[in-house]
Amino acid sequence: MFRRFLLLFCLLCCTPAWAAFDPVGISLAAHVNKTSLTMDDELKLTVTVDGAAGDITPTLPSLPAFNVFMSSSARQINNFHATSTFEYVMLPRFPGKAVIGPISLHYGNKTYQTEPITVTVYRATQAPARPPAAKAPSGAAASARKAAPVAQAPANMPPLERDLYNLAARQGQKMFFMVAAASDKNPYVNQTVLLGVRFYYARPFVDNAPYSAPTPSNLFMEEISTSEGQQIIDGKTYSYMEKRYALSGVSAGPATAGAASVKYIPAGRLDLSMFDRMFASLSQEAQLVQSNPVSFTIRPVPAPNRPASFYGAVGTGYTVSASLDRSEVEAGEAVNLTVKVNGPGNLKPTAELKIPPLNGFKVYDVVATSGSVPGNGTLKSYKIFKTVLVPVSSGLYQIPPLAWSYYDPAAQTYRTLLTQPLSLRVTPSSKVDSGFDFATQTDLNGGLRTLGTDIRYLKTHPFEGQADFLARLGRSSAGNIAFGLLLLTCALYALTDKQTWAGKRSVSKARANLKRAESPEAVAEALSTYLSVRYGVHTASLPLRDIAAALQARGCPAVLLASFETLWKQLDAARFAPVDLQGQGTASLARRAAQWISDMEKGKRK
Repeated sequence: MFRRFLLLFCLLCCTPAWAAFDPVGISLAAHVNKTSLTMDDELKLTVTVDGAAGDITPTLPSLPAFNVFMSSSARQINNFHATSTFEYVMLPRFPGKAVIGPISLHYGNKTYQTEPITVTVYRATQAPARPPAAKAPSGAAASARKAAPVAQAPANMPPLERDLYNLAARQGQKMFFMVAAASDKNPYVNQTVLLGVRFYYARPFVDNAPYSAPTPSNLFMEEISTSEGQQIIDGKTYSYMEKRYALSGVSAGPATAGAASVKYIPAGRLDLSMFDRMFASLSQEAQLVQSNPVSFTIRPVPAPNRPASFYGAVGTGYTVSASLDRSEVEAGEAVNLTVKVNGPGNLKPTAELKIPPLNGFKVYDVVATSGSVPGNGTLKSYKIFKTVLVPVSSGLYQIPPLAWSYYDPAAQTYRTLLTQPLSLRVTPSSKVDSGFDFATQTDLNGGLRTLGTDIRYLKTHPFEGQADFLARLGRSSAGNIAFGLLLLTCALYALTDKQTWAGKRSVSKARANLKRAESPEAVAEALSTYLSVRYGVHTASLPLRDIAAALQARGCPAVLLASFETLWKQLDAARFAPVDLQGQGTASLARRAAQWISDMEKGKRK
């Protein structure tokens, strides 16, 4: 009884301390699934609270332009770290621009707020409903009915939403259909565009319909959002499910996002019970509906006026910053330099930042990491470059601004961003040298000074006092002849340029790893290991053009170099594509990589 009372007393004493605790590391974020919609559509608002424990609910601002309904909420706890997600369905009340003001959360002694979000609601022009079908009209009557007007999206609507709306409006006589459209069909290499795929249905269907994503060709593809909505076509209300993807061209030339597909089973008559509809659907076969493929023409980035600090990024709204992990170090100690780039689109395929020589520092290789953050129907990404600097002497140093450039397609010009200059104070090293202290050594005759002693004393004759085997061998003519033949054999072996055992092992290991490869990443890893061991080309920190230049410098033939570049692009693109790129399965990619290695080895033996 006493122990229970003591535990209760401790909890009561600790409660005020926890209530006054000022949390650290709480983050609050909000995004919507689209920033452009029609009056028939719906908007999904997602609010994420990271790091806050307990029963929490964010506070929404006044939203006169929407009717707001709570959709769902969820909480996930991983290693005592809580992440809460709240989703709201918002139906527009009138057209025009609407601002979702800051969403707030009061937690501990702080109030957190999100950034405002602006969306645009459009009033779509509805065509009159088509009359019921009559008996086979002919002649002018049939032509007039075929020419009946269809609804059109407003001309000032964003291209992606406008094209999806207009494509769907032309399919109004179907109960189930799919459409696909892109925000731009003529992007530059590495410029990110949006692809939207919608599955429309005017009748319910049984359970979840299996969905197959588009197959990309010469494109990086990454899914960024899933949403639902409605559209009125010919007076009939259609619901739709939308998948949105971020695409960027791999190389200049044609590119394609293939057709997406959905397999569905219609739910049958609505006047039947759910039990009867379920058994009625067992006798029906699944129906397949496909979207239209979308073709692109990828343009090369202009060569004139291209700065040396351009690494492949194309878009607008980038930012760059630099920082040191310490402001003061001792001479000889390492300091970490971090450069971070934020902006739209996909920064993963861009090349690594090159740090120029810095006076007074030893600069090590740059290591890069990248990632993407979907939000508000678009893709935002970041790329972080880290390197180690070691100052060689004490003093006050300043790291000059670092340049990072990108191509702005809207202004059709290159723009260069500079990081802020960084200061570093370097103090003399406090480490004590463990070598000899010359001042404490005694002087010998002739000005010589004893610094230390060896383990073995020198002898006046190498074989003094013993009849060593080596001495007898040295006096033997047969031994001298054998030793000479051994040296001659070693020289001939080196002159014939035979493969080293390490090279042979790298080839056999690469072939074995390619046979076991179960993913494009495993194929790329096997090929990278082979290039690293066999040719000293470390692909992890080099873009494709530098890898190709290194192979060319090591004598790779032009034909094999071209086939390698094609294979490497497909392996790199497969990391971002949710399906096999251009129909190339893992087994096919592995066979091509093994064949390329064999061709390279044959070239070395010629």
